[in-house]
Amino acid sequence: MPQPRAYSIEEVLNLTVEDIQAPDFVDVKVKGWQELASEQRERCVSKLRTRDLVNQRDKIAQSTAVDASALEDRLNRLSRSRSPTPVLPPYDPEGPEFFEEHTRREREAYEALIHDNGRPCYPIELGFEVFNHPGPYDDLFAFWRESSGSAGNDKSRLIFTFQLDRWKRFRQCQQRSRRYFTFHNRFPEFQQNVLERRRRYGLDGDIRLLEKQDKQTKLDDWMEYQDFELQTYDHFKKELKATQERLASRRKILAETGHPAFNGIQELEFGEYYGLAIEYDGKVAKAESKERLAERNLRLAEKRLKAAKSDDLGERVERATWVALFLKEVEYAQRQVDELQRLSDDVEREVEPYLEWWEARKIEWEERTLKNMEGGKQMNELERESTEYKEKFQKRRELRKKSWNAKVTCSCARREVEFTEEGYKAAQLDNIGQSIERAALIKLVQDEVRSAHTQLKQAREPMEKIILQRKVISALSSISVTKEKMRQQNILLAWIEQQRREMTGSQADSKKAEGQGRRKKASSRSRQDRPPTETSRLNRSRLSPVNPRKVSKASNKRRSPHRKTSFSYAVLQKLEKMIADSGVPESRNKRASKVKDVIPAPLRPIHPSRVSKTVGKQPTRLHRDNPKAPPIGKRRPIHEHILDTLSDPSIGRIAMQKAGHASPRRSPRTSKPPERFRPGNT
Repeated sequence: MPQPRAYSIEEVLNLTVEDIQAPDFVDVKVKGWQELASEQRERCVSKLRTRDLVNQRDKIAQSTAVDASALEDRLNRLSRSRSPTPVLPPYDPEGPEFFEEHTRREREAYEALIHDNGRPCYPIELGFEVFNHPGPYDDLFAFWRESSGSAGNDKSRLIFTFQLDRWKRFRQCQQRSRRYFTFHNRFPEFQQNVLERRRRYGLDGDIRLLEKQDKQTKLDDWMEYQDFELQTYDHFKKELKATQERLASRRKILAETGHPAFNGIQELEFGEYYGLAIEYDGKVAKAESKERLAERNLRLAEKRLKAAKSDDLGERVERATWVALFLKEVEYAQRQVDELQRLSDDVEREVEPYLEWWEARKIEWEERTLKNMEGGKQMNELERESTEYKEKFQKRRELRKKSWNAKVTCSCARREVEFTEEGYKAAQLDNIGQSIERAALIKLVQDEVRSAHTQLKQAREPMEKIILQRKVISALSSISVTKEKMRQQNILLAWIEQQRREMTGSQADSKKAEGQGRRKKASSRSRQDRPPTETSRLNRSRLSPVNPRKVSKASNKRRSPHRKTSFSYAVLQKLEKMIADSGVPESRNKRASKVKDVIPAPLRPIHPSRVSKTVGKQPTRLHRDNPKAPPIGKRRPIHEHILDTLSDPSIGRIAMQKAGHASPRRSPRTSKPPERFRPGNT
């Protein structure tokens, strides 16, 4: 048989009567059917469903000769394919027509997860090639497919889509919990529940939940998602515990009655469970049938007892009277059926116009949509909003409900007729002769009632045990299924905890780097605010050798530890001569430290606050009129006897300091206010 030809959408829409004469036109395949828009698909289907081409083809066939073999082959193929609609290609998720669609959906889901503070389960850079060699992601992929209902499709590539759906469910649960606990002023209780659950599972890390979710950090958001999955795991644990308790109680009941309770089986896999379930379902069906029959016999016996005790019978009951009593019940039940059937037919005739109206409306709406997609939909919506449509639609609904109730009532009445007919047949078969005493008849029927009760009890006892065994089998299967769900949930929880630790580590690293930066800034500020030391004074200000009236400021450049400290030129000459005469080589650092130690206090550099700067200032009246004031712009001379003491190496450090303090330096500041100047006093 030739293979069906694949038509493009343009070829389908332009089909003529000559095209459908081909023998392979029965099975029509449309190229790129999955990629077509819904409007294009409807146009294709409408073209192929139209009767114009078929009528033209039939006219041509009637006017031409018929090939018997070709007709037989065509009829055989028509019997195999009755539908003229396009045959869709088989679903192949690996096909090229699905690759671009899956790529787009996965990219959108990945970006949505990132935007909503989610964590994709694998790097998107790996692409779909990761499914060929999943490696560490194999169990995680299996979980997402299982949770989404795609467990049978191991080739499903929409992992990010499945993950995004679960993340959206978490967000919805997150909002519901906040609305509830915030409305009842119990949000601290909600946070405490989360903390207790983390402690119960031995999870570290502090979580700080806020009433406004968008104000939380990414880490807190992720830990709240972890709690959401832990609640699912808690649900599985509770379900497993409840199932095990029910299983234990049912086994105990079966053991007390001596029935097998499957004590050697702890759980059942699907294959074993399916076989046992089929077996015990058959046993349950048979037991239910016996129970229904016993109940019907008991009901019939009670009905016969009621008839035997009725006032219509005398002290002695004739057989014909006894049979006629049940015959009247049959006739009455039949009249009820006839009356109910008449009412049902009336309702059917009343509802039929509305059903035809509804079918006509659906056909017209479909034609409008095929002609003009958007315009047709708008017209259909306008029609649905009209008062006439709403009234007819409501009337149709009411009549359909009335018709359904009438049919149910008729069905119950027919079953009652069958039941009364059984009573009539039983009365005909009674071994009571031509007549019987009424007391004997009542006793006979009472024995039937007791026997029916015994049969019903005997039928219900095995029925209860079989149903109990069936429940034991179901519980064993539920335990297996729940344990598998817990195993799958553990895979997800392990991945979530791994992601949390990575987030905690990266957050700790960023905090450490930020803390180091803050410590550097604080150290810099503390150095700026620290009171100046002697070394800082030496490095920060000194008298300028060019202009003694100016104070030269040191640059902000950090000094090298090996840089010499500036001193007075005369003092440096004496020090260099003393070191050269001693002949002991010393390092620069030690030499600089000794220089600091041997400098007398009066010769050490002066803080800028104690240096009087006279540049650009006029002397005050006190200094201008005081003959004892030192001349402006002249430095205080260094005492020669102090320099002489430095040249003698036998003098110790303390003696040198005392010699330095022998002639203390006078401060330009006065300790007490000067006497008032009077002209003529010198």
